[in-house]
Parts: sequence; structure tokens; C-alpha cells
Amino acid sequence: MSKPRQDTAYQDGVEQFLTFAYRDIPRDSEILCPCKKCKNRLNHSHDEVRTHLRCDGIIQGYTTWVHHGEMYESPQFAFVDVPTDTTNLPTSGVSRAPAVQDGMQELLQAAFFRNEMFESLPSMSEGVVDVESGFADMEQTVAEDVHPADDNAKESEHNLYERYLKDAHRSLYPGCKFSKLSFLVNLYHLKCLNGWTQESFTRLLGVLSDSYPPHVDLPKTYYQVKRIIRALGLDYVKIHACPKDCMLFRGSSAKKDFCDVCQSSRWKDFKKNGSTVRPKKKKKPAKVLRYFPLIPRLQRLFSTTKTSEDMRWHEDGRTKDGKMRHPADGEAWEDFNRRYPKFAADARNVRLGLASDGFNPFGNMSSKHSTWPVMLVPYNLPPWICMKQTSLLLSMIIPGPDSPGNDVDIYLQPLIDELLELWKGVQTCDASSRKKFPLRAALLWTINDFPALAYLYGWSTSGTYACPSCGPATKSFHLKNGKKMCYMGHRRWLPQNHIYRRQKNQFDGMVEVGLAPEIMSGTSILKMLEGRVFVLGKKDLTTKNTKGNNKGKKERKAR
Repeated sequence: MSKPRQDTAYQDGVEQFLTFAYRDIPRDSEILCPCKKCKNRLNHSHDEVRTHLRCDGIIQGYTTWVHHGEMYESPQFAFVDVPTDTTNLPTSGVSRAPAVQDGMQELLQAAFFRNEMFESLPSMSEGVVDVESGFADMEQTVAEDVHPADDNAKESEHNLYERYLKDAHRSLYPGCKFSKLSFLVNLYHLKCLNGWTQESFTRLLGVLSDSYPPHVDLPKTYYQVKRIIRALGLDYVKIHACPKDCMLFRGSSAKKDFCDVCQSSRWKDFKKNGSTVRPKKKKKPAKVLRYFPLIPRLQRLFSTTKTSEDMRWHEDGRTKDGKMRHPADGEAWEDFNRRYPKFAADARNVRLGLASDGFNPFGNMSSKHSTWPVMLVPYNLPPWICMKQTSLLLSMIIPGPDSPGNDVDIYLQPLIDELLELWKGVQTCDASSRKKFPLRAALLWTINDFPALAYLYGWSTSGTYACPSCGPATKSFHLKNGKKMCYMGHRRWLPQNHIYRRQKNQFDGMVEVGLAPEIMSGTSILKMLEGRVFVLGKKDLTTKNTKGNNKGKKERKAR
């Protein structure tokens, strides 16, 4: 399937696929076409499927042909026999099934950052972990243990880790290949992949709980499962924002109720009989930024052996033959290494790219709504991994319904604070070397279209000085009988003796003698902004200005 379409092996594989698909049905029947265009959604005849597969290729991820009669095999798990010496085991009447080793131990190790602690715990070969279930009392304390705030935070987290570890080493019931923890993780994974509703998932849990033996104490609602799974993942932080994008209520302003800039209320008000009334019950924020902390997500990449090795691929595994296969082969990467040799000395230090743009989450183009997700790309990983959906780091979701515009700087504050902290270094445990090291990270560039560049870069991409590279040296003028701008001066980048410089009629009627301007650097931009004070936030139009604007629109429409 991975061979080129012109390869004989691929063409023979197409014939083998057709023979397999038509082994139990007539030759004139139609089957689902697995080509890259049809994607198992359209039925075609035998010859049409052959043509599609030879011309367009087959879906690379379709390795198990379930739509054409091949049975799906569930994942197999390795079992570890329990030692026969049970002298020191408690005799509480709990049945002891073979302990399961299905990747949950490494998942817990990554979730709780217990690489260093894991060495002191008894391994499966040294003895048997107490497999008495921890789900019963976990439900009462999981919320406090996930976000401990008292002096016993480490102890609470340790207890929670031990409870999860017990259920990761205990079979769901005697003879089952799932542990209690892996069963819930896989079930919740199916719920997310297939879009099951919360109600359907709760009903399924009820049926499973009734069908299993009484000692299998499974959660019976979606809410209970979610509270258990939540501790295994990485949570996000809700930060209240001014409804006019003036400020975030964080840090010293976390307890304020009104914006420092526009005096807007932090909370939602509702109208009753034409007047605005503050709700008496729990107050709801007017605007909420959902921020996903960056530091724990980068630390998670080094908490398992496989990913920690992949994070050094750009230095240890990359072929350095002068060809451009990865951003590490580019000039920008090399220039950064020359400027910051201490940062480049450790291959584990993370290079990031930032991408953001607005989209309508409701899929209805007639409704005007703009939500801005901010994504981070870790470029340490190989190119076939770093751009996968599972490797992209969601940093924040800037809420709508309006685009943040130039006020996007307000929402980037938490990310910038973490990047500054990461530049100094954060203590992280490397699973591959079993040692701690100061993890550092740097943001190399942003990825966006030209309008989004204006917001993130802070330079207007329309008007007289629209070029973010040339800046004040941009050659532009208004077209006659219109307000559109025309940008010229491209011949400045040609050699001095180039023939195009002297051709006037084919261009703007002038001989080009100018030299290419210097590309603006960060230093030159900071000098231009020196002494300027910017007040962010969206200001309301007065009634007078609104009437004037409406009057102007009517006059232009009449003309």
C-alpha cells in the first residue's frame, strides 16, 4: 500500500485487494472504493475501483479492510503471572487475577511526573502491588487531589498516584485482558472518537455495571468516569477577560470586578423589564479565555522514553547532507544557533512555532463569529510526527464572537509569561536518561496568513506602509479615482545593470535607480515604538459618530 502507484508491487497489491473484496460476492457487484478521493464513501464496480486505486492511490491508514470483509482484531495485552508465594499478601477475600501490563503504568508515570519515584516502587518482577481497588474512595477525593492547595499537596498526589497504580495492575475480573484503569481509558477513548453523547455513555455504563459481577465496581455515570480520567490528562485554566478585550483578570487584577481601562463589568448582567439587573446567584463571567499551560505539556514530552528520544531527533537522528527536509536544515535555525550557542548546546531544548487564525466554530457562514485558537508546533520532533494532530499543542482558545484584532496581545500574556520562564529554564525529568535537566524553549516564528500577521506582528498590512519587511521604505500610492493602494518598487531588488531597471513603459514610467531597503529587524522596530503608549481594548462609538457614519454611508450609496 505504501509503494508508488507505478510500482509493480502496488499494482499486484490492487489485484490482491480486489480478489479479497470479491471472494464472497458476484463480480458484477459494487463495493466501497477505498481510493484517496472516494474514501470508502462511494460504491463502484470492479473495474472502476481498479482504475481509482491505480490513478489516485489507496488510503494509507486503511490497513485493516473492515469495509471489505476483514475482521478487526482487538489489541492484545501481555499478562504477567503473579508469583506463587503469597505468604505476605493480605487475605481480605479480594480475588487476585493476573496483573495486566498494557501501557497504563507508563501513562501514570507520564501523568504524575513520577519518573524518579518509579525507581523506588516495587516492580512487577520484585513482587505484587496491592490490587485492592481504589475507585471507591477515589471519587470522593479526586477533585482535591488533582488540584491540591494545602501543605499536604505532595502527599495527596502520592496517594492518588498509588490508587491509580493499584487499578492499573488489577484485572477487571479474573481472566479479563483489561485492567480496571485501561478498560475505562479505552471506553472513554471510544466515546470521544465516535462522538457518543453523555446520555448514551451513561446508559452504556449502566448496562455494563449490571452485566458484570458485583465485585467489579465500575462507575455508573459519565460524570464519574470523567473525574477519574481528568487526572490522567492535562487540564486548562479559565481566565476571565474584559468583554471589550482591554485586560485579563489575572495576577494582581484577579479579584477585580471592573475593567481598569473601560470600567466594564467582569460579569454578565441580564435585562429584566428593560433595566439591567445583576444576578443574585452565581455570577457568570462576560468573557472567558481558556488557556492550556505550556510548561507541563512540554514536560510531558520528556516523561516517556519514546517521546524524549524523539525530542532530540533534530540533532541526533537528522541526516545532515545540506538538503532541506526539516526546519533544522534552514538558515533561520542555524542563525538562531549562532546567536544563542548555550541554548543550542542541549538538543532537548524546544524550538516552537506559533500558528493562529480565526474560524467560525458553528460552520454557518451566514453567521458572523470568529473564535481564535492558538497552536504551538514543537519542531524538535521528526517531520512525520511534529505536524500530526496529536503533536500540535493547543495553547489557548480566544473566544468570539468578534475577532480580537490588535488586542490579541492581551490574550497572549499568559503564554508570553511562560515563554519567558522557559527561556530561563525549568527543571524537568528526562525519562531516557533518568536525570533532571533545565528545560528551555524558544519561539522561532509564527505561521499565519497576511491579515492575521497584522494582529500578531503588530504592523498594519494595509495602507501606505503595508510591507512588514520594508516598513517606512515601502513604495506605495493611491490609484486614480479610487482608494485602493498600489505597491511598486519591486525592481529595487534587481542587479544594478539589469535591463528591467531602464524599461519605463513596461512598468511605472520611471527608471529605477534605488537600492533594496534593509529588512526591518526587531531592534529597529523597538526603536520606532520607543516612547509610544498603546491602550488596548475596543472603544464604543458615540451616538454622534454613529449618526455621522450612517449619514456618510447613505450619501455614498446615493452617489
